[in-house]
Amino acid sequence: MAEAANRRTVAVVEDDAPSRNALGRLLRAGGFEPALFDSAEAFIEAPPRAPLCLILDVNLTGMSGTDLQGRLRRAGSSTPIIVTTALHDACIRDRAEENGCTAFLWKPFNSSTLLSLLGAIAQDPTDY
Repeated sequence: MAEAANRRTVAVVEDDAPSRNALGRLLRAGGFEPALFDSAEAFIEAPPRAPLCLILDVNLTGMSGTDLQGRLRRAGSSTPIIVTTALHDACIRDRAEENGCTAFLWKPFNSSTLLSLLGAIAQDPTDY
């Protein structure tokens, strides 16, 4: 039963509280269960068990989002990762893609785009 519930859990690592809370509300409205973290370090300390996906901001206080992404991949994680950033820099996108992100979204992004992407991941996570 817990494993089925985790298939709808989406971890969010975002240090901006208003953005993090808005994502939490959006995910709940879209039928997902958000697990919200204010830093990469907080996520590392208590990650959710087998989340459907991780939404990861690049510019975090402390460890950066791309550093966390690389750490997770080196540890063998295959959890789909959606990387987000307001920093319009192709080098950041390239680094996230080299680390195997599922998708890269520039902020502000369209809510329906994110929910559609999560819906596709939920349909068949092995495709991502």
